Amino acid sequence: MNARKKHILIGFAVIVFFFFLLGGIAAVAYLPGYVGEVGRSCLALVTSPFLMESSIFFLALTVLFAVNGVRRIREGDDYVSLDEHGIPVREAKGNR
Repeated sequence: MNARKKHILIGFAVIVFFFFLLGGIAAVAYLPGYVGEVGRSCLALVTSPFLMESSIFFLALTVLFAVNGVRRIREGDDYVSLDEHGIPVREAKGNR
């Protein structure tokens, strides 16, 4: 499986997970009694415009930092040295 298909499947899985999570919260909102009240309160919080947008922003920021951290662990840091002409030269990992 190439990298593009893998990325598409991961993105699709994340979207489906949040779809089922929101659907579960909406289903709980229709239950009677105290559980239904809690479900309706959660559904109101999750779907309010400011809270939804801000929570998606912070979730996306967290995912961005996590992906960047994994990439840095796998590929190493991005620091390079410049030679006397200003051309970047990558050093080996053990030479620092």
